[in-house]
Amino acid sequence: MFSEEEAKILEEIILHRRDVRGNRFLSTTIGDDIIEKILISALNAPSVGYSQPWEFVVVKDKTIKEQIRKSFNEENFKATGLFDKEKSDKYAKMKLEGILEAPVNLAVFYKPSKSAVLGQTTMKEVGLYSVVCAIQNMWLTARAYNVGIGWVSILEPEKVKQILNAPPDNQLVAYLCLGYVEEFLDKPELEILNWDKRKFLPEVTFYEKYKAEPMKSFHIEPVSKALEADLQHKIDFKTKPLGALGQLEKLALKIGLIQNSLFPKLKNPHIVVFAADHGIAKEGVSAYPQEVTFQMVMNFVGGGAAINVFCKQNNIDIKVVDAGVNFKFPPGINIINSKIGMGTKSFLQEPAMTLEEANKAINSGANIVNEIHKSGSNVIGFGEMGIGNTSSASVLMSMLCNIPIEECVGKGTGLDEKGLKQKIEILSASIKKHGKPATALQALATYGGFEIAHICGAMLQAAENKMLILVDGFISTSAFLVAYNINPNIMDYAVFCHQSDENGHAKMLKHLNVSSLLNLNMRLGEGTGAAIAYPIIKAAVSFLNEMASFESAGVSNKD
Repeated sequence: MFSEEEAKILEEIILHRRDVRGNRFLSTTIGDDIIEKILISALNAPSVGYSQPWEFVVVKDKTIKEQIRKSFNEENFKATGLFDKEKSDKYAKMKLEGILEAPVNLAVFYKPSKSAVLGQTTMKEVGLYSVVCAIQNMWLTARAYNVGIGWVSILEPEKVKQILNAPPDNQLVAYLCLGYVEEFLDKPELEILNWDKRKFLPEVTFYEKYKAEPMKSFHIEPVSKALEADLQHKIDFKTKPLGALGQLEKLALKIGLIQNSLFPKLKNPHIVVFAADHGIAKEGVSAYPQEVTFQMVMNFVGGGAAINVFCKQNNIDIKVVDAGVNFKFPPGINIINSKIGMGTKSFLQEPAMTLEEANKAINSGANIVNEIHKSGSNVIGFGEMGIGNTSSASVLMSMLCNIPIEECVGKGTGLDEKGLKQKIEILSASIKKHGKPATALQALATYGGFEIAHICGAMLQAAENKMLILVDGFISTSAFLVAYNINPNIMDYAVFCHQSDENGHAKMLKHLNVSSLLNLNMRLGEGTGAAIAYPIIKAAVSFLNEMASFESAGVSNKD
């Protein structure tokens, strides 16, 4: 048994462990006996199935450290563009490693077992977690001997493996810098630099299970009309007949009002494609199998889908979000992980999701938009992918627009007449089972999809942030319907980009009393309508900002 005094010493070591960076390392040599004690502490770490899946490379050679440092510099340069301007400026001033300054570098590898490991049959990652436990042991032991450790993670693992001649199967978990320091900081350096704050225990601790996440409140202000007369005057007195640019004039007025500016600008446009699977797809409502959802997500990531082509053409940034795809994507893939579950339930049998799941999805969509807004974006559109999602959209339309389901259902992914009839029968049976929910949020939970809920929250947050919202086709408009029922002020920020060829979309737009910019008989989804309409939106802003007035051009007006 340890004494209370010994327990307090351990608490002190844990409390005062620090990530040491920069020029704080002393050149003092670390004795081999101390390095050995640090490594032995790693050997005594717990490991799943007593697999001990770790290997270490001790680096003292200056040439090797210089090669590692070069790799760091390359990756660090790329990382500066990942943050908003304020954080990017802070980031550029930070010294984030001590590769050359530290007397010793230590690479820690995970060595996967070639045979089955006790306790690792279902959770494959626990081998990696065991290595992290070993790293923590080293960190604390080093601190006990007044040796500082800095963890360098801004490295390309494969380059480090190549430099260190590591076996192909080994996985780099950590690259550590070790050295004595003149003094340890009182607080973590990133806390001192106001990069982030230390969390408090109640923020991260739950008892028995997680608390249900309430939907965040969205504070959407109606657009100010203060500049309406000035904007309209500016539009009317361009060198053209009154109203001659038709919808472009209405667009220019709307964007000017949203930005409360006579000279609006479209900045850093984004389209976010949310993907999720639907339990109702298994009931025979789609011409395609559910597997197509994840296959198309991989196509988005690979740049081969229509939305990729149109975004590239129009210089629109695209982000792909796993909102609830029934597939486990490999690590390192360029997808935002916002998975609520492995697809919704079949609403023919039970509600598609719980209210808690719907709230979580709405909040997650909002958080994603907030991060994009921080990057300087003020115009955003939303696409979707999910086999079966026209069924969800059709029922949401029926519930929120009070239109019979037969008038809301279309052929989706290309059903024939027999398939369409079956789809209507399945959705009618679902409505008969659950009825009409009391609120839009309950309708979303009962009949919706994780991607639709994400888009709903994303749109609401975009409106709160006073961003221009590009509403795509049938599915995205169903998400907008829910959002509009939650906060009608969202309408002030929305542009409806195209009328889908899906059967119910025209009636959905009519219910909202809006018209679309385009009608190209498309029914693809993905956000393609928003991407194709974007040049028209740019044209509206361009004419407002750049077209001469009668006065500036010296052209006589009709009066």
